[in-house]
Amino acid sequence: MLEKLLKRTARYCEAEGLINSGMGVLVACSGGADSLSLLDMLVRLSRLSRYDFRVEAAHFEHGIRKACGASLADACFVEDFCRERGIPCRVGHGDVPALASAQGLSLETAARELRYAFLERVRKERGLDVIATAHQADDQAETVLMRLLRGTGIEGLSAMRPRARGRLPLIRPLLFATRREIEEYCAARGLEPRQDATNGELDCTRNRLRLETLPHLAAEYNPRLAQALCQLAKLSADETDFISEQADAVWPELVADGRLLARPFRQLHPVLQRIVLRRYWQLCTGSGKDLPFAHVERLRSVLLNGHAGSQQELPHGWLFRLQREGRLLFAVMAERKR
Repeated sequence: MLEKLLKRTARYCEAEGLINSGMGVLVACSGGADSLSLLDMLVRLSRLSRYDFRVEAAHFEHGIRKACGASLADACFVEDFCRERGIPCRVGHGDVPALASAQGLSLETAARELRYAFLERVRKERGLDVIATAHQADDQAETVLMRLLRGTGIEGLSAMRPRARGRLPLIRPLLFATRREIEEYCAARGLEPRQDATNGELDCTRNRLRLETLPHLAAEYNPRLAQALCQLAKLSADETDFISEQADAVWPELVADGRLLARPFRQLHPVLQRIVLRRYWQLCTGSGKDLPFAHVERLRSVLLNGHAGSQQELPHGWLFRLQREGRLLFAVMAERKR
């Protein structure tokens, strides 16, 4: 498993274009099995002349388990691990519980926001190109199932991609590997990762899915459930990319001077109508958040069946309204007057 997983990781990075020669990679390392394996593998690959890239590590101490000392112990563990191997490492500290309480966020959301802000800051300061996270196949399966339960479309089913499409330059070199394969790699390499006790607590949706729901479904219905969910994510990602390309092609005919033209919109397939409306929402509002399905359908109804003056209120104080100039019917989006 040791060399097999290393070679598969190298091939995966090459196939997905994740790491090129001369690049700088910041590995987000929590000290757990996944991130410790990722750091170990990327350091080993970086020292081969065929790859020759730069690797550094970063650890964010979130303060969630500060009372028992585990949070600081994790940080010290990562620092020691990197020092022993000559890996440059930066450790950051934050108070996730305080942020969660102040802004009404879940601990998971608050931790993610602070962690990624820290990682991006370090990446820029160190002049590195990408941030590598250790998300793996079981994480992907959990994400797909969680989105299914909450309600999502094909884009949401794409879940995590090898290279993230958001504002941060994130790559996921282990997205193909299972948790079991990674644990076997740790054992073979003599790595002794830290164990986060909170991963065994049934206090959040993801933990309950990991510890209860997925094992039950796998035992009762499909022992290869995780693989099936990851396959669904891959197919959804490919289909989303295809649909996005179609939307790119028709976009210039639909949007002009910030106005969405009704006539060409009505001629589109519903699938393209939905993605165009989501893009239009993001264009007008500057929001990186998706528009909920119910609101998208209401906007479709306005454009397909409405007349000049028809309108629809949207989240965060925005208003979608049909207007007419001569024979031209179009939609505009503006903030509601307070």
